[in-house]
Amino acid sequence: MDRAFEGARLDVAQLARSMGPGSTLSINTVRKADLRRLQGLETLPLASLSLRWLSAPDLADIPLPATLKELRIWHSNKLVSLSGIEAAGALERLELRGNGALREATALRQLERLESLSISGDPPSLQKIVSLDFLEGLPLRHLAMSAVEGKALDLGPVARLSGLQSLELHGPNFAPEELAKVAAAHASFYARLMQLPDASSYEGPCKKCRGKKKVLFLAGKKGLWCPACEDAKLKDVLDWFRALVAASAP
Repeated sequence: MDRAFEGARLDVAQLARSMGPGSTLSINTVRKADLRRLQGLETLPLASLSLRWLSAPDLADIPLPATLKELRIWHSNKLVSLSGIEAAGALERLELRGNGALREATALRQLERLESLSISGDPPSLQKIVSLDFLEGLPLRHLAMSAVEGKALDLGPVARLSGLQSLELHGPNFAPEELAKVAAAHASFYARLMQLPDASSYEGPCKKCRGKKKVLFLAGKKGLWCPACEDAKLKDVLDWFRALVAASAP
């Protein structure tokens, strides 16, 4: 069963009588006055929960069901800590989008089944994160970070996630030296970065030769290149980044 409610109209007791195992619930506009309406939420047999416009600094007062497999929190600019998320001990997938500056997330380390984490801003706004230390030791298989204010972030914790099967990082948001740490540790990420995918059709062809442009996401460097017309300059940039990666190798 999939249900969606405004926070002011949520009736947990009524939902408890009708929801079956594996249900999905979306709650929008949870004001401070609506938090009391969440009482008993932990009794619902939810597999997936979405919280939007949550007016709380953390999750300590959000009674998360222990059955949750997936949690999405978005457009909640007052949320700056994930304290309390440990109540959802079976959580496998977490998506955070366009929330407040993330200052505290060590509670994630108590989620022994967490395999997928997505953190993003809401362009043009970038998601702020104080530190990525909370990633240390997580059992993640999939990690995605986009529209993140990351130029001052240490990406060492990402590089040390040995179990990753897929990784998405938007290069210009991070210092090239930090991105090189990740590339040195995760060969598939490095290979994708250096493959230079085709630019979207929206960007249009090279004005000089009408050939397809390629994309290279590195901070401080241009993002669109024509391999035919800018071969020498492109090679210099690629060689420069390869040297950074080699210097970062363990």
